[in-house]
Amino acid sequence: MYRILVAAGLAVSLVPRTAAADDPPFTIGSVPAWLVLGGVTSGGTVGVADRGAFVGGELSLARLRDASFAGVYADGYYDWGAGGTYATGGVEFGRNLVGLDGGAAVRFAGGDTDAGVAARITVGVYARYLYFPGAAHDDHVVQVGLTLKLPLGTSGGH
Repeated sequence: MYRILVAAGLAVSLVPRTAAADDPPFTIGSVPAWLVLGGVTSGGTVGVADRGAFVGGELSLARLRDASFAGVYADGYYDWGAGGTYATGGVEFGRNLVGLDGGAAVRFAGGDTDAGVAARITVGVYARYLYFPGAAHDDHVVQVGLTLKLPLGTSGGH
């Protein structure tokens, strides 16, 4: 009886199978993935009259492939120098630890609301420039800081 079961098992294992239609394609290199990242941003406002520290949070949605990324971001933070809150958002892209981002900026300080633009370069730490045309004070703002973002979720590829 044992020999019959072994022979039947061998016969079944030798029967050709059809290829599965949902097998993933062959790829070389990393598989692209969408990432949701969140974290803390902190630093100091320099080069203007309202110098001071700031701290807040940042959220990104980025497409990662190999060591390159592209996506969108939004952040918000309180600046003790300006005595107010900033919010910025826009597009981001980069490779490894070097990144560029930029977009719209809003500042709520001293009872005023100022709209403007922001641009930031990151090389481990970042330098950000903000411009608020027609603002009552400090229409040009320069900040230096550090952002620590960690993945909150991923698409798992493609």
